[in-house]
Amino acid sequence: MNFTLERVPVLLVDDQEITGYILNKIFSENSRNDFILYAISTPFDALQKAQEVSPAVVLLDLVMPGMDGLTLLEQFRQLPDFAETPIIMLSSQEESFFKAKAFELGANDYLVKLPEKIELLARLRYHARAYYNLLKNRESHRILKEKELQFRIVTQSILEAIVASDLDGTVRFWNQGAETLFGYGREEIIGKQVDCLFPQSFHTEFKESFKELIATGNLQKGDVREWQGLRKDGLEFPMEISINSWTEEGRTLIASVMRDITERKHEENRIRYQANYDLLTNLPNRNFFVQHLDESISLAYRQSVSFSLLFIDLDRFKWVNDTLGHDAGDLLLQEVAKRMKHCIRTTDTLGRLGGDEFTAILYDISPNGTRIVARKILDELARPFWLKGSQAQISGSIGITMYPSDGENKEILLKNADMAMYVSKNAGKNRYWFYNPNENQ
Repeated sequence: MNFTLERVPVLLVDDQEITGYILNKIFSENSRNDFILYAISTPFDALQKAQEVSPAVVLLDLVMPGMDGLTLLEQFRQLPDFAETPIIMLSSQEESFFKAKAFELGANDYLVKLPEKIELLARLRYHARAYYNLLKNRESHRILKEKELQFRIVTQSILEAIVASDLDGTVRFWNQGAETLFGYGREEIIGKQVDCLFPQSFHTEFKESFKELIATGNLQKGDVREWQGLRKDGLEFPMEISINSWTEEGRTLIASVMRDITERKHEENRIRYQANYDLLTNLPNRNFFVQHLDESISLAYRQSVSFSLLFIDLDRFKWVNDTLGHDAGDLLLQEVAKRMKHCIRTTDTLGRLGGDEFTAILYDISPNGTRIVARKILDELARPFWLKGSQAQISGSIGITMYPSDGENKEILLKNADMAMYVSKNAGKNRYWFYNPNENQ
C-alpha cells in the first residue's frame, strides 16, 4: 500500500449522486491533486468495493435506503481489514443522538454534509495521514520483531528452550534450555510428539500452526505467541513461543523457541492491579470506577434499566486522623470498606475515589431500593469502630443520582451525585439526599 498522501483513495457510500458529484468537483479543483474518489450509491456493495480499492478514508451517509449508515459502520468495524480505517459519517443535519451513537460504534468523525471545501480537504488529509502513519508504524514494528526473533534464536539458544521437530511433529532436536524448562532429558523426548509439551487444550492450536506454516511455505518469519507449557511433573506455566523453520542436513525442521514468562505475567498482573485498585481498601480506584460507570451506562441503555450512583463522604474522618493518628485513619477506611461491601449486592460496585470519599453503583434498582441500601450504609457507618483499642464514632453523608432520569452521561451523573452529597452534608450529615435540580440549586 502507498503510505504517502498522493492519490489517496477515498470511498463514498451515499445514495444521493449529487454528493459524489460535489466531491469529484472539489477533488478535481484541488491543486494538490492528492485524492481519488470511489463512489457507490448502494450500501450493500460498500464492503466489496472497499476490499477492491483499500480506502484510506471512508465517507458514510447516515440515512440510506435498505441499510442505514450506522449498521454499515458496524459491519466495517467487524472486518479486520477495516477495523481501524478512518470512517467519517455524513448527515444532513447535526443530530446529537446519532452523532454519539456513531462515535460509540467506532466512527472517527461526523460531518454535516458537505462542509466548506477547505475544511473537508483538511479533515480528509488529517485522517488519511493518521491512518498511514499507523500502518507505517505497524510495518516497522513487524520488521523489527522479525529481526529481534532471528537474533534471539542465534544468540540465546543456550538460555532459551529450542525444540525442533519434523513436519509431522516428531521431536528431533532438544537443547539444554529445553531440558531445564520442561524437565525432560534428551533421551526421554527425542522421537516423541512435540505436543506433549502443551496441555491438551493447546494441542489443536499447535498443530494448526504447523499446518499454517506448511501450507503458506512462509516458514522463516513465524510470530510470537503466548501459550501454556506443560512440564514433566504436570505443572502448567505461561510461556512465549515462536515457530520458525530450520534446515539441517537437507531436511526442513520446525524450530520452536520457548521461554517461561511466569514472572512477567505476575508483574503484569501486579501493575494492572495497582493501576485499577486502591491498595489500602482493595476497592476499584477512581479511574477504574469511572471506566466501570461508562460500562454501566452502556449496559443500562441496551437493557433499558436504571441504576443509582452514590457518593459517600465520611463525617468526622479528619477528627480520627488528628486524634488517633494516620494509622488509625487507614484502619478506619479499611473497616468502612468492609462494612459497606456487606450492604450492597454482588452485582453492585463499590469504589474509593480518594481520601474519605467512596462511591457505589447500584445496578438495576429503583429509587426505593436505593433508599434501603443508603439507609443500611448509614446505619453501618454509625456503629462504633474499634481502632487499636480506641473507639471512634463517625457517620456518613450520601448523595444519590439516578440514571437515566438525572442524566445520561458520566460527567452529569458524577456532578449530580457530588452536588447531592454536599447538600446532604450541609443538611446535617448522617443522611442521604437524592439529586433534585431545584432543591440543589
